[in-house]
Amino acid sequence: MSWSTLTLAYRLRFVSTASAAAGLIAVMVAVGALFPAVGHTIGQLNLPKGVSELLGGADYGTITGWFGSEIGSVYGPLVIAGIAVAAASAATAGEEENGILALVLAHPIRRQQLVAAKGAAVAGVVLTIAFATWIGMILGVAAGGGGISLGHISAFTVQLASFGLASGALALALGAGTGRHALTVGASAAFLIAGWLINGFAPLTGATDWLKYLSLFYYYNGHDPLSNGLDLGGIVVLGAVTILLAAVAVTGMDRRDLHG
Repeated sequence: MSWSTLTLAYRLRFVSTASAAAGLIAVMVAVGALFPAVGHTIGQLNLPKGVSELLGGADYGTITGWFGSEIGSVYGPLVIAGIAVAAASAATAGEEENGILALVLAHPIRRQQLVAAKGAAVAGVVLTIAFATWIGMILGVAAGGGGISLGHISAFTVQLASFGLASGALALALGAGTGRHALTVGASAAFLIAGWLINGFAPLTGATDWLKYLSLFYYYNGHDPLSNGLDLGGIVVLGAVTILLAAVAVTGMDRRDLHG
């Protein structure tokens, strides 16, 4: 792996990553500060089961349910997946369409090394967002009066990071395999949105319940880490998906004629 390429790729994403991290921390502190005022008043919303599942159970009467619905089911995965997909697609298909990859590969660096460096940079972006989430959750829970243990906050952060890595690996594989930036972003977003919907609505009937196992969201939040701690099975699945997609990215870039 090329360390200089990794460092440069991460530096190019640092400003957007830092901005997203700061914004996520601010949102979590605001969410925590709002809980004492509105959490117990709202309580358990009477929502249809599918909608409730999309919002992490919508148990607004406890601080665990409050953060699970606001951060765990919406802001957290939205930010980490969005920035992972954006970074991975820009670092592969985006640079190829702009003619940057061809220039870089004119130097003595193998394609496998290049993809590995780009993937490591995307992983760095994801881990930065995950660390910011950990800090923001601690501050937010403190602002809300406490009630979620540091262990469960850490477990949630690990699950979120694993989900972000898998999301980034998906975009990396698509970008390296197609060289089309718009296609990579669109297909990755469509897959993740479909997974979010499937995870919420598939369990409504026995005939479709099995579909939830096809969603990355199930392995990220199906075990409810804020309430129950780390789900090792989910971590293993998301890790395996990440490794498999990273291997697909290396193979796709290595065997394909680059555009331009």
